[in-house]
Amino acid sequence: MEIAIVLAAAGVLAFLLSAAITPVVMLASHRRQWYDLPNERKIHTSPIPRLGGIALFAGLLVSALAVPLLLPLFVPSAWAITFSLRYVPVFVAFCVVHVMGLVDDFHNLRALLKFLLQIVAATLVTVGGFTISRLRIPGLPIISLGIFSYPVTILWIVAISNAINLVDGVDGLAGGITGFSALSLGIISLLQAQPVPALFSFCLLGAVLGFLVFNLPPARIFMGDSGSLLLGFVLAVIPLMVTPGTTSVGELFAPATIMLVPILDTTSAIVRRIREKRAVYSPDKEHIHHKLLALGLTEGPLLAITYACCAYFGAAAILSMFLRRGPALALLAFVWVTAILGYGILSSISRKRKAVQAALQGRP
Repeated sequence: MEIAIVLAAAGVLAFLLSAAITPVVMLASHRRQWYDLPNERKIHTSPIPRLGGIALFAGLLVSALAVPLLLPLFVPSAWAITFSLRYVPVFVAFCVVHVMGLVDDFHNLRALLKFLLQIVAATLVTVGGFTISRLRIPGLPIISLGIFSYPVTILWIVAISNAINLVDGVDGLAGGITGFSALSLGIISLLQAQPVPALFSFCLLGAVLGFLVFNLPPARIFMGDSGSLLLGFVLAVIPLMVTPGTTSVGELFAPATIMLVPILDTTSAIVRRIREKRAVYSPDKEHIHHKLLALGLTEGPLLAITYACCAYFGAAAILSMFLRRGPALALLAFVWVTAILGYGILSSISRKRKAVQAALQGRP
């Protein structure tokens, strides 16, 4: 019970900090004209402040650091939440990703440079031993990944970071997806008696909720790359914040299920661009929010559908924690199969709708 109170307090602190800092950032952005300008790919039609990531970063990091420092003063007998030196590179990595995104919000860094900096940040996480070190297949002995644990971990972190960034195309979408993911990861961490990932999960949840006060439609501020890349990076690292060398590929099945919406969208984007012989980082208007908008949905129903999917995926991942390994894997596999089929149906309907609209526009 005490740990629940502590984590709730951390989340509330993150919420208050984020909600308090966001208006300050908005005011500074309006005065300095730090805007996200509309173009043919974007949905908004007027200049909107774009530096909400600053509030997210401050709310998350300050609350996550304050709780371990202040906890012994108020709740000496509570479940210990402490950071060792191996967490220092993780905090540095968070700073690297946030600053990189912040610079990109002003100067549009080249895709290759951003990718390399993300690799550097992900590598910093592995310095503390936070790696995907094993491959566990039901019925077979556990296989150690050895030296390959580092590239596998880096790939996981960079992929999830960019997945959240790519779905940041509608007011409240990336923040809402992150909020549901953080809540589910926090509950799973509590079930696994892992206080540090639980702390980060609820701090992230609080920071996102504080920002969403100003980001839900119609948004008064955007999070920018300084926010979306940071959110994805933190979501990817949270499942790794366990005893060094104990995370396996199989144990990421539940966290990946929680983040299934951005994972499916990003995978589809990569496959689509390779098939069309375009660079994988080239932009387009074929993301999940574009598909839903093409069906005639407005932002409200779009968010409701996406949030419902995130809640479903999160509930399935949490339920799998109460099942034996076989049934748990079967449940998660079922969720993945149905999600892939659903995404495929959505893509097919969206393509047909666009083809019909193009044909109608081409009529004399």
